[in-house]
Amino acid sequence: MSEITIPDDIQAMPFETALEELETLVAKMENGGLPLEELMTGFERGRLLTEHCRKKLAALERRITVLTRDDGEQGQWAEFVPENSRNRPRNHEEGDLPF
Repeated sequence: MSEITIPDDIQAMPFETALEELETLVAKMENGGLPLEELMTGFERGRLLTEHCRKKLAALERRITVLTRDDGEQGQWAEFVPENSRNRPRNHEEGDLPF
């Protein structure tokens, strides 16, 4: 599955704004009065808004995990920068799965 490219206007949105727009889009689509082209455009934008919200929530979840860890150390707020696992060699002795 390929990575979804989120347009800059959506990336700049706070979570709440993106969720509000998504809810408005869904309400319009459920109403059933949209022409087919507008329906498809709305569906595509909704998919992008959904992915943006999902990514925002996942980043927040990772931050919460760091702050509530149970290793006796105090967590710190930091931006999560994912490693590109496709380019990283796997070390099975460190617990990485072989697939």
